[in-house]
Amino acid sequence: MTVNVSVIGLGPWGQIIANKLSALPDFILKSTYDALEGRRLEQAEAAPSLDAVLEDATVQACVITTPNDTHAELATALLNAGKNVLVAKPLAVTAQECDAVTALARSRGLVAMTGHTTLFNPGILLMKKLVADSGRPVLDFDARRRGVGRIQNNSVLLDLAVHDIANAIFVSGQRPVSARHTSRAYGDCAEAQAQMFMRFEGGMTGHIESSWIASHRRRTATVTLDGQIIELDELAATVTVYESSSRAKAMDDKFVAARIGEYTVESHDALAEELATFARFVREGGFPEENAKIARSVVHAIELSQDLHAYS
Repeated sequence: MTVNVSVIGLGPWGQIIANKLSALPDFILKSTYDALEGRRLEQAEAAPSLDAVLEDATVQACVITTPNDTHAELATALLNAGKNVLVAKPLAVTAQECDAVTALARSRGLVAMTGHTTLFNPGILLMKKLVADSGRPVLDFDARRRGVGRIQNNSVLLDLAVHDIANAIFVSGQRPVSARHTSRAYGDCAEAQAQMFMRFEGGMTGHIESSWIASHRRRTATVTLDGQIIELDELAATVTVYESSSRAKAMDDKFVAARIGEYTVESHDALAEELATFARFVREGGFPEENAKIARSVVHAIELSQDLHAYS
């Protein structure tokens, strides 16, 4: 059974989502709606208003790709109209709003899912498996996401760091309990670059670097285990595993990390897999519990984070 879907918001990401939906067998792209006149796609009807989407009984699901501060309000309106929703990350801008949206979806027997697309990245999935197979305690998660996309007026914490916070939670199975960050403005963007430091419930520490203004692109994630290191380089499409010395015996000892495995990450359409997963929940019922927990924990971590004011 195909799912009749509408896309709310036709900015750059909304257009990517709409084009992908129209190419997938799981969906029929019924309509799109954008508050700015003139934004429309040839392959779908342009709804004249949001109310037109809310009142269209043929639309079973909606994908929300509007500014972050509108996510909770739109998701609430759509759920109340009987529509399943996939919300581009973050689900909302406060944990309280996340709770309200997911509670409403559950009460109405609908799906509320957040678009944490990197959780469908085969490199992240492989890291999670290698961590689980090792049976070793997770000590630290470090991620760098630099020079990705265009500079936006929104904070990199809500647009870039959310990916890596979600990855850290997903790979480790731990939730952040405290966080601090520093950020730097650039032009009209108040937070174009940020460093975020976290501590997790299981004792893991985390460091995330996010930047739109770096001189070169970089997408890496490193998980440090007790005696082992796992590194993902998304751009090189590799995951490398190192066996490491667990402790130094003396001041002049050198840290040793011997490469014991390297994997090539096969090309995979993570966005298509995410959308197909959403369609499966809509068709078969159930609720994406792990997704909801991660979505809330990501927003809560950013809420917890206090600005260290290290940059002027």
